[in-house]
Amino acid sequence: MKGIKTLLTKSFYMFIRDNKATLMMFVSPIVFMLILGFVIAGISGGTQSVSVKVAFHVSKEFQPFQKALMEEAKANGFDVVFVKDDESIRNLVASAKMQMGISLSSTSMTFFYNQAFGQYNNYLRILQDFVSQAIRKRISGVPTYIEAKPVVLKKGVNLTVISFVVPGAMAIAILTACVLSTATAFSDYRSSNVLKRLKVTPLSGNAFAFSIAVHRFWSSVASSVLTLLASEAIFSTLYDMNWLLFLLMISTATIMSIGLGTIFSVVFRDMWTTLNFSTILLTVMMLFSNVFYPFSIMPNYMRVIAHAMPITYFTQGLRYALGISPMYMSEFLVVNAVFTLAGAALIILGGRIMFYFERR
Repeated sequence: MKGIKTLLTKSFYMFIRDNKATLMMFVSPIVFMLILGFVIAGISGGTQSVSVKVAFHVSKEFQPFQKALMEEAKANGFDVVFVKDDESIRNLVASAKMQMGISLSSTSMTFFYNQAFGQYNNYLRILQDFVSQAIRKRISGVPTYIEAKPVVLKKGVNLTVISFVVPGAMAIAILTACVLSTATAFSDYRSSNVLKRLKVTPLSGNAFAFSIAVHRFWSSVASSVLTLLASEAIFSTLYDMNWLLFLLMISTATIMSIGLGTIFSVVFRDMWTTLNFSTILLTVMMLFSNVFYPFSIMPNYMRVIAHAMPITYFTQGLRYALGISPMYMSEFLVVNAVFTLAGAALIILGGRIMFYFERR
């Protein structure tokens, strides 16, 4: 235990002096979250609920209902402008000054929206039925006897597009930082012949790999908390959070990520080969998983690929801990157990093989 304590202390000083590792572990997750957050804010209408601007054209027989229609629209979050004809609606929608247009006559109700304005299309299609019902109710005077109203089940949750994406961004940033920092650390020690020097000492490969993993572990957990707090401060994300589950998920996923980095550094002994392979693998994980979008919009083949990737379960576990995604507690515990056992096994195996290769 005294030897391990000495090794941990030495590894801590090495980690602090390693500017690349410190930057990767603490800064890169926050920077990644900020960049992605601002991009998502730009294409999703901001961090608040989507504000839809609607251009109305009503025929003469319905002009007495203009005030009632405006009240109904404002009550449901629409900004309404009345125009003189359908051509005006087309121009406003095509120029993106209005997200939707509605033309109402005695025989028809026509909706206009720009299909190139992708971030609103699905939302606007859902609104068509809603707006149609609201207009019919106002004009006919017949009340709606069956009405669906949202019910808030949990307090403290502000679910926006950014709120959904931030856990995924945090997961991919932490996974990337842990894998790359661990892999580059061992590659640095190999290229500088540190591993060869350590091989002739009584130090075991397992103990050395363990000492490296410990400092990546605590820095990753600290970085995760800082990233979450930064997202709340900058993007006003608000979650129904269970800190115990959150820290457990971060901890076990970090162990698994460090294990992957250890194995990568053994399999690909050259640093640049390790970095290139890790980057490609992490990019594939990011694109073919639920990091940025839910399973519901994935094609079937993509869901199969996503379920084979650890980042999928990491992201799902984070969203569950933050109170924005359903998951069975038994499934959550199984995921954490698998991450812990797999990560520990990879670290132990990597440490043994690493020193074995240095004999040659």
